[in-house]
Amino acid sequence: MRAWRDDAELDLGSPQQKLALAVLLLADGRVVPVTEMIAAMWGEDAPPAARGTVRTYVYRLRRVLGRDESGEPVPTSAGNGYRVRLAAGRVDLGRFLGAVRAADTAADPERRAELLRTALAEWRDRPLAGVEGAWARRERRRVVRLWVQAAESWAELELGRGGHAGVVERLRVVVEAEPLRERSHELLMRALHQSGRPAEALAVYERIRVTLQDELGVDPGPALREWHRRVVGAGPAPPPGAAAGPVRPTPLPAPLAVFTGRERELRELDARLDEGSAQPAIVVHGTAGVGKTTFVVQWANRIAPRFPDGQLYVNLRGFDAEGAVREPADVLRELLDGLGVAKAGRPDGVDGLVALYRGVLAGRRVLVVLDNARDSGQVLPLLPGSPRCLVVVTSRSALTGLVASTGAHMMGMRLLDMPESVALLARRLGERRVAAESAAVRSIAATCAHLPLALAVASARIATNPALSLSEFSRELAEHAELGLDFLTGDDPRSDVRSVLSWSYRALNREAARLFRLLAVLPLSQTGTAAVASVAGLPPPRAQVLLRELVAVGLLVEDRPGRFSWHDLLRDYSAELLAGTGDADERQAARRRLLDHYLVVTRSATVALSSARDVPELPELAPGVSPRPVSGGRAALEVLTSEHDTLVALVDLAAESGFEAHCWRIAWHLRFYLDWKSLWSSMTRINEVALRAAERIGDDVGAGHARRGLARAAFRTGRPELAVRHLDAAVEALRSGRDRRAQAYAHLQASANLSALDRVELALAHAEQASAIFREVGPRAAQGTVLMHVAFAKMRSGEYREAIGLIGEISGFEDDSAPVAELVFRLDMLSDAHDRLGEHGKSVEVHEREIRILREMEIFDDHHAAFLDEKISLAMFTLARSLFLAGRPDRAVPVQREAFARLRSFLAAPKAGSDFWASEGGRVDRLLGSIDLVLADDRPDAVWFVESVRVFDSIATALVDGAGVVTDMVNVRDRNRAVWPETHPGVA
Repeated sequence: MRAWRDDAELDLGSPQQKLALAVLLLADGRVVPVTEMIAAMWGEDAPPAARGTVRTYVYRLRRVLGRDESGEPVPTSAGNGYRVRLAAGRVDLGRFLGAVRAADTAADPERRAELLRTALAEWRDRPLAGVEGAWARRERRRVVRLWVQAAESWAELELGRGGHAGVVERLRVVVEAEPLRERSHELLMRALHQSGRPAEALAVYERIRVTLQDELGVDPGPALREWHRRVVGAGPAPPPGAAAGPVRPTPLPAPLAVFTGRERELRELDARLDEGSAQPAIVVHGTAGVGKTTFVVQWANRIAPRFPDGQLYVNLRGFDAEGAVREPADVLRELLDGLGVAKAGRPDGVDGLVALYRGVLAGRRVLVVLDNARDSGQVLPLLPGSPRCLVVVTSRSALTGLVASTGAHMMGMRLLDMPESVALLARRLGERRVAAESAAVRSIAATCAHLPLALAVASARIATNPALSLSEFSRELAEHAELGLDFLTGDDPRSDVRSVLSWSYRALNREAARLFRLLAVLPLSQTGTAAVASVAGLPPPRAQVLLRELVAVGLLVEDRPGRFSWHDLLRDYSAELLAGTGDADERQAARRRLLDHYLVVTRSATVALSSARDVPELPELAPGVSPRPVSGGRAALEVLTSEHDTLVALVDLAAESGFEAHCWRIAWHLRFYLDWKSLWSSMTRINEVALRAAERIGDDVGAGHARRGLARAAFRTGRPELAVRHLDAAVEALRSGRDRRAQAYAHLQASANLSALDRVELALAHAEQASAIFREVGPRAAQGTVLMHVAFAKMRSGEYREAIGLIGEISGFEDDSAPVAELVFRLDMLSDAHDRLGEHGKSVEVHEREIRILREMEIFDDHHAAFLDEKISLAMFTLARSLFLAGRPDRAVPVQREAFARLRSFLAAPKAGSDFWASEGGRVDRLLGSIDLVLADDRPDAVWFVESVRVFDSIATALVDGAGVVTDMVNVRDRNRAVWPETHPGVA
């Protein structure tokens, strides 16, 4: 491996440094992550300081190589790795590959030969000389293989037009490098025979015959034996340009006349073909019924003219009604039949058939479609050796072994989206009919899980009954949902959804089949390894192995490492199988393990997120549960967000399947998260389910917790009186259930609600009852929370100085588990008290501490930045007001502007699923316009600030009037009005 600048050779450094450069150069301009470089340079033996070593090599290479034409250093940093992008023609391997690709697409044989000659002229030395290691050896073999193929293609072209000058010498070099390659020896024999040197041709045959016997224990293949026969006089030398046998392609299946959609996938494969690179295979994989064969046949017919030497199609029956997977030897014989190779003299073994098949295709441009492959082992012997051929494989498996060993391009076939599903139905049923009943069509598409096979079967059912409206058919599907897959059955197994899915199920081993059945226990069509391990009662590593087996046969999709999904029809199928086992005890035990698993997850997540103390202890877990507690706020938010739909569905599952205690516990564990996300209708619904479940079995503790959840939702949605009634009932239920600590926390929640309603005396009474219970049962730290609620009541009654004193006493009861949210709330109260007493300077100091804490809340990552924007923006609004009232408008204005900018960010990126944004999107747009106007206002500081407070007042009022909810913004508005009434018209 060498480099020059202006005819002067450069010192590329140590072999390992050269290896780093080689990895980047062979990536052909692609960004190579550091992890990939480390794997290439050291494999599994990477030293601890590997990253630093890579950086050192890059630094040294930059000093040697300088900058490229655009001024970027070589190599240049990009993302989490490095890349080298050089102008075309600066690397000999690039020139070689470019000429080979151009030759592959050249129609004129003369031009093709010229391009191959140009490519071979770049070959001067051993590739990657001076670079060692497993990666270098592997890449060296790949490059040598390309050189050999190019040399063979060039030699065949030269011999085909009667020329043999230089062919013999080049082929001698090739056979020296590849002593076992029969195709090269065959061409050398042919070149020697055509140039009148039969003795040398026979010597070539004898040498490879002996080598094959010694090394592999096999005889030369049919093509070499045929040339041996001709050379010794049994037949004349073939005329220039004669082929070993005419290609008689097996016709491709006809494309589907009503094919529609898949434009993105068609463009992706067109782009791969247009690149002109040698592509050994394209693997199109996906679940049963997703339309892999239909798509590939469509594309194959579309590109067939680009393969003038023919097209071949064969069904490998990897997943088939007969259940008989075809053996490679059987398939090779069919392919050779299609290529017109005589049966007489064919070898019997797979190796011989592979050699013959590849020899026949060498130098030709043939398209091969291998449909319905079972695994990589079935496909590998069927790949042509010629880089000019293209193989397209369909499989329910991703065939990762094939991709890893050959560099095949892999494309996953996804389910259709709604517009594509509607387009498919329109193509089969007619545009007018579909347009006239669009709602029914969307319902049919959803019921069919957007699976093309299911949509096709449904279309056929509709087409056979033209009097049936689409709305009637849609209602029929909904009414017969309990029949599972029965509405998609048919007399042809290939179009019967249940039969097609069964071919994958039958391919599973016993343990994987059990796991697939148990997946029906999960409430939704997505899950993770840990949850599945608990459902099946398996160790997570074993569950992961079995899940990958389900992925391999197309029964699951691994969306990202450790996260799996499957469409609803697959879930219906697994439910049928589970019900068919007749083992009700196993089903119930699996549900118990699932619910136990999520009890651990949700409890640990809510504790990590809120440091909440009022969380009941876990019950005893069932054997086989693989609990994975969540640690850290960021992880808690990610889990609760990604699993939200599953967790809500589990509340219903628990209530319906006799696990009432799990029902109310999971609902309680979700309260903090749902409150933060403003999902109050969801909070209401799951706690109503939990309350009914708890009351059904006489569980007073469960009923008390469910009522506390209902009270929170009622208060946040502007129904404080309903909240009070729920809390009164909660206190009584928890007293009856003898859960003293939970009763104390219910008293505190009642105290906060009553204070907000200005029923201060009753609020203080509840706080005192809570304090008495905590003195009896603990924890001591809860007394600090009691003081906070008493201080809040004092604030509502105007006793600000007393509130300040109470807040100061709280620190004596704190421990390391004090919730951050409580600290922020406490500081917010303290700053408010100072403002109302006219002590704006002290208020500023408290506000600044509060904002520092909020900024340091590391649990909130970019995905949840909206929450942080809201909290910090409101704290900054109150800080700006205090600064202005303290006589510091120079500081108040920039703080207020940043607060508005953060508020805009919060409103523009609302919390997903929030009840408010679901119904008030138009109002939010108008509020964003108001913020834009105030931010664009350039009036003097004092004038602008007073006007900006009025704008904030109007925004907060609009939000509470539109949403009917009590928000923190409204609290800030009311505090503004209390200490600065002149900023609000009508308040004096």
